[in-house]
Amino acid sequence: MWSDAVAVHPWVGNLYPSPLHFKYRTLIVGESNYTTPDKYKSSLVIDCVLDDMSTSGDRDTVGFCRFSTKLRRVIWGRHESFGPLGLWNSVAFYNFVQPLVGDRARIRPTDEMWNESTAAFVEVMQTLNPVRVLVLGKANWENLLRSVPHKKIGPYIAELEVASTSFRAGFINHPSSSLSYTTWHPIAKTFLFA
Repeated sequence: MWSDAVAVHPWVGNLYPSPLHFKYRTLIVGESNYTTPDKYKSSLVIDCVLDDMSTSGDRDTVGFCRFSTKLRRVIWGRHESFGPLGLWNSVAFYNFVQPLVGDRARIRPTDEMWNESTAAFVEVMQTLNPVRVLVLGKANWENLLRSVPHKKIGPYIAELEVASTSFRAGFINHPSSSLSYTTWHPIAKTFLFA
Protein backbone atom coordinates (compact mmCIF):
# COMPACT_ATOMS: atom_id res chain seq x y z
CA MET A 1 0.00 0.00 0.00
CA TRP A 2 2.82 2.43 0.85
CA SER A 3 5.73 3.46 -1.36
CA ASP A 4 9.34 3.46 -0.16
CA ALA A 5 8.93 7.17 0.74
CA VAL A 6 6.75 6.13 3.68
CA ALA A 7 9.45 4.24 5.56
CA VAL A 8 7.43 4.06 8.79
CA HIS A 9 3.81 3.24 8.04
CA PRO A 10 0.97 5.15 9.69
CA TRP A 11 -1.35 3.67 12.26
CA VAL A 12 -4.93 3.72 10.93
CA GLY A 13 -7.63 2.96 13.51
CA ASN A 14 -10.42 0.62 12.50
CA LEU A 15 -12.96 3.43 13.08
CA TYR A 16 -10.93 6.08 11.24
CA PRO A 17 -13.32 6.29 8.24
CA SER A 18 -16.27 6.96 10.61
CA PRO A 19 -14.71 7.92 13.96
CA LEU A 20 -16.64 7.23 17.13
CA HIS A 21 -15.06 9.86 19.38
CA PHE A 22 -14.14 12.55 16.83
CA LYS A 23 -16.31 14.80 14.69
CA TYR A 24 -14.00 14.47 11.66
CA ARG A 25 -11.66 11.93 10.07
CA THR A 26 -8.51 12.95 11.95
CA LEU A 27 -4.85 12.39 11.17
CA ILE A 28 -2.45 13.14 14.02
CA VAL A 29 1.04 14.05 12.84
CA GLY A 30 3.85 13.49 15.33
CA GLU A 31 7.36 14.66 14.65
CA SER A 32 10.05 11.99 14.62
CA ASN A 33 10.93 8.34 15.08
CA TYR A 34 13.23 7.39 17.97
CA THR A 35 14.37 3.85 18.69
CA THR A 36 17.40 1.64 18.38
CA PRO A 37 18.44 0.83 14.80
CA ASP A 38 17.42 -2.83 15.18
CA LYS A 39 13.83 -1.78 16.05
CA TYR A 40 13.50 0.83 13.29
CA LYS A 41 11.14 -0.78 10.79
CA SER A 42 8.03 0.02 8.79
CA SER A 43 5.74 -1.14 11.63
CA LEU A 44 7.42 1.02 14.32
CA VAL A 45 4.47 3.40 14.85
CA ILE A 46 1.91 0.60 14.53
CA ASP A 47 3.81 -1.46 17.12
CA CYS A 48 3.92 1.51 19.53
CA VAL A 49 0.17 2.04 19.25
CA LEU A 50 -0.62 -1.66 19.66
CA ASP A 51 1.60 -1.76 22.75
CA ASP A 52 -0.18 1.31 24.17
CA MET A 53 -3.58 -0.30 23.63
CA SER A 54 -2.53 -3.56 25.31
CA THR A 55 -0.45 -2.34 28.25
CA SER A 56 -1.76 -1.88 31.77
CA GLY A 57 -0.31 -0.85 35.13
CA ASP A 58 2.28 1.95 34.98
CA ARG A 59 1.67 2.49 31.28
CA ASP A 60 0.81 6.19 31.66
CA THR A 61 4.23 7.20 32.93
CA VAL A 62 6.74 5.89 30.39
CA GLY A 63 7.63 6.34 26.71
CA PHE A 64 4.95 6.21 24.06
CA CYS A 65 2.26 5.38 26.63
CA ARG A 66 3.03 8.61 28.50
CA PHE A 67 2.87 10.51 25.20
CA SER A 68 -0.54 8.90 24.50
CA THR A 69 -1.90 9.85 27.93
CA LYS A 70 -0.86 13.48 27.51
CA LEU A 71 -2.30 13.56 23.99
CA ARG A 72 -5.69 12.24 25.17
CA ARG A 73 -5.78 14.76 28.01
CA VAL A 74 -5.05 17.70 25.74
CA ILE A 75 -7.77 16.54 23.32
CA TRP A 76 -10.55 15.61 25.78
CA GLY A 77 -9.47 17.28 29.01
CA ARG A 78 -7.41 16.29 31.99
CA HIS A 79 -9.99 13.79 33.27
CA GLU A 80 -10.64 12.01 29.98
CA SER A 81 -12.00 8.47 30.22
CA PHE A 82 -11.67 7.20 26.64
CA GLY A 83 -8.30 5.54 27.22
CA PRO A 84 -5.92 4.36 24.51
CA LEU A 85 -8.61 2.36 22.68
CA GLY A 86 -10.89 5.40 22.39
CA LEU A 87 -8.10 7.45 20.86
CA TRP A 88 -6.28 5.03 18.59
CA ASN A 89 -9.34 3.24 17.16
CA SER A 90 -10.71 6.58 15.91
CA VAL A 91 -7.66 8.27 14.36
CA ALA A 92 -4.73 7.78 12.04
CA PHE A 93 -1.24 8.64 13.31
CA TYR A 94 2.22 8.92 11.84
CA ASN A 95 5.46 10.85 12.34
CA PHE A 96 6.36 13.45 9.71
CA VAL A 97 10.13 12.84 9.81
CA GLN A 98 10.55 9.39 8.32
CA PRO A 99 14.27 8.60 8.84
CA LEU A 100 15.45 7.35 12.23
CA VAL A 101 16.50 10.46 14.13
CA GLY A 102 18.19 8.70 17.04
CA ASP A 103 17.86 6.11 19.76
CA ARG A 104 16.38 8.57 22.29
CA ALA A 105 14.11 11.61 22.32
CA ARG A 106 15.42 15.19 22.29
CA ILE A 107 17.70 14.64 19.29
CA ARG A 108 16.65 17.12 16.62
CA PRO A 109 15.98 16.09 13.00
CA THR A 110 18.33 17.59 10.43
CA ASP A 111 17.11 19.88 7.64
CA GLU A 112 17.79 17.04 5.22
CA MET A 113 15.50 14.71 7.23
CA TRP A 114 12.69 17.27 7.17
CA ASN A 115 13.10 17.86 3.43
CA GLU A 116 13.21 14.20 2.45
CA SER A 117 10.02 13.50 4.43
CA THR A 118 7.72 15.80 2.44
CA ALA A 119 6.98 13.14 -0.21
CA ALA A 120 5.79 10.77 2.52
CA PHE A 121 3.49 13.46 3.92
CA VAL A 122 1.93 14.04 0.51
CA GLU A 123 1.39 10.29 0.04
CA VAL A 124 -0.14 9.87 3.51
CA MET A 125 -2.49 12.82 2.94
CA GLN A 126 -3.60 11.55 -0.47
CA THR A 127 -4.13 8.01 0.78
CA LEU A 128 -5.87 8.74 4.10
CA ASN A 129 -7.74 11.87 2.99
CA PRO A 130 -8.26 13.33 6.48
CA VAL A 131 -10.69 16.15 7.22
CA ARG A 132 -8.61 17.43 10.16
CA VAL A 133 -4.83 17.19 10.60
CA LEU A 134 -3.58 17.75 14.15
CA VAL A 135 0.14 18.56 14.09
CA LEU A 136 2.08 17.99 17.30
CA GLY A 137 4.79 20.51 18.09
CA LYS A 138 5.68 24.01 16.97
CA ALA A 139 8.87 22.96 15.15
CA ASN A 140 6.90 20.23 13.37
CA TRP A 141 4.25 22.81 12.39
CA GLU A 142 6.79 25.33 11.11
CA ASN A 143 8.67 22.72 9.06
CA LEU A 144 5.41 21.36 7.65
CA LEU A 145 4.34 24.86 6.57
CA ARG A 146 7.72 25.37 4.88
CA SER A 147 7.17 22.11 2.96
CA VAL A 148 3.54 22.40 1.83
CA PRO A 149 1.63 25.25 0.14
CA HIS A 150 -0.82 26.71 2.65
CA LYS A 151 -2.94 29.66 3.70
CA LYS A 152 -2.84 30.61 7.38
CA ILE A 153 -6.28 30.99 8.91
CA GLY A 154 -5.19 31.86 12.44
CA PRO A 155 -2.26 31.48 14.81
CA TYR A 156 -2.80 27.71 15.15
CA ILE A 157 -4.68 26.82 11.95
CA ALA A 158 -3.88 26.69 8.24
CA GLU A 159 -5.43 25.34 5.09
CA LEU A 160 -2.91 22.99 3.46
CA GLU A 161 -2.85 22.40 -0.29
CA VAL A 162 -1.73 18.87 -1.17
CA ALA A 163 -2.10 17.61 -4.74
CA SER A 164 -4.91 20.08 -5.51
CA THR A 165 -6.84 19.11 -2.37
CA SER A 166 -7.27 21.34 0.69
CA PHE A 167 -6.95 20.02 4.22
CA ARG A 168 -7.57 21.90 7.48
CA ALA A 169 -4.57 21.59 9.80
CA GLY A 170 -3.91 22.89 13.29
CA PHE A 171 -1.15 22.52 15.82
CA ILE A 172 -0.67 22.15 19.55
CA ASN A 173 2.50 21.92 21.62
CA HIS A 174 4.04 18.48 21.46
CA PRO A 175 2.80 16.19 24.26
CA SER A 176 6.38 15.20 25.13
CA SER A 177 7.16 18.84 25.99
CA SER A 178 5.91 20.78 28.97
CA LEU A 179 2.29 20.96 27.98
CA SER A 180 -0.24 23.22 29.71
CA TYR A 181 -3.64 21.53 29.46
CA THR A 182 -5.28 24.84 30.42
CA THR A 183 -3.74 26.52 27.37
CA TRP A 184 -3.84 23.77 24.75
CA HIS A 185 -7.02 21.80 25.54
CA PRO A 186 -9.38 24.62 24.39
CA ILE A 187 -7.35 25.00 21.17
CA ALA A 188 -7.39 21.26 20.41
CA LYS A 189 -11.08 20.95 21.35
CA THR A 190 -12.15 23.83 19.11
CA PHE A 191 -10.07 22.60 16.17
CA LEU A 192 -11.15 18.95 16.38
CA PHE A 193 -14.78 19.23 17.43
CA ALA A 194 -16.19 22.61 16.32
